[in-house]
Amino acid sequence: MALLCCVSALMGLGNPAFAQPLPQYTIPELAAAIGEGQLGRIAVLAAEQRGERVYLERFDGETADSPVDIRSAGKSITALAVGAAIADGALADTNVPVWPYLGSPRGEPWDAITVGDLLGMSSAIDCNDWERNSPGQEERMYRKREWREFVLSLPAREYVRDGRGEGPFSYCTAGVFLLGQVVEKATGERFDAYVQRRLFDPLGIDGVVWRRSRSGEIQSGGQLTIDAKALLKIGRMVLDGGRWQGEEILPESWIESMLVPRHRLGEHVYYGNLWWAVPIRSPRGYESAWMMKGNGGNIVALVPAYDAVLVVQARNYNHKDADRHAFTALAAMLTNLDEPAPIAE
Repeated sequence: MALLCCVSALMGLGNPAFAQPLPQYTIPELAAAIGEGQLGRIAVLAAEQRGERVYLERFDGETADSPVDIRSAGKSITALAVGAAIADGALADTNVPVWPYLGSPRGEPWDAITVGDLLGMSSAIDCNDWERNSPGQEERMYRKREWREFVLSLPAREYVRDGRGEGPFSYCTAGVFLLGQVVEKATGERFDAYVQRRLFDPLGIDGVVWRRSRSGEIQSGGQLTIDAKALLKIGRMVLDGGRWQGEEILPESWIESMLVPRHRLGEHVYYGNLWWAVPIRSPRGYESAWMMKGNGGNIVALVPAYDAVLVVQARNYNHKDADRHAFTALAAMLTNLDEPAPIAE
């Protein structure tokens, strides 16, 4: 598996830092708990293993193909779009400064911000969605008619790179929106059109709806509405090292570099290039997993040891137990899959 090299450092990790142990359910017990409202508003659960869908259940009364807003889980698709732009020669690499694509230089540390900084949530922009008073907090951006102008006018924060060249982590949706603007300028296509042509069309995905600003800018920082079957396809393509049904969609080298931990955010939580690494409980213990992850408990989890993709779509937006409920569902879905063969000693 292409991802094994990228997650080997995460093997053997324990409980992902929830205050209380997660409930343990079989699939029928999980469905009953969701039906009784014990896990909030989980809309869809889906799983595939070795490229074959093994589970898809709808819990909100909608049809199987009805899309759900996955919020910041959509950020991970922007990382795929950057990889496509590099593969297409529109961007040289992740070390490219962003300001030649966005406007006039502003001086340091702004002029030194790179594509890689935005991918790793480690730029000099004074922006932290987890702090209500941050100048770049995403709700402030949404109030504006033109998001690009808002982001480009933000101040810089105190900023020092470490010995690896990394700036400090700061979760910033506005920076990922700006990354989409860089992709637009580099490719000469509107962000959603480029993603559709370059990524979604080869996967047979349509009907995706992107949030826009009042001036029509595409929110590449998340908040796209998409169905579970499409997310299974995206997850499988990444799990297979950028290939889909034998065709290369993205270079394997991009997938591998994208899924390298850059920041440790908790005892068992890491962040790469707009993808999360968090272990999932399984019948064997805990499994390494890379994730698209968004508000409300929206998760697409790639579990290399099981050769599986798991999807939780939920509307537990801004609910304190959203992640807890999602990880409960992920663990239950793993119990429904074939366990990996034991590793020979």
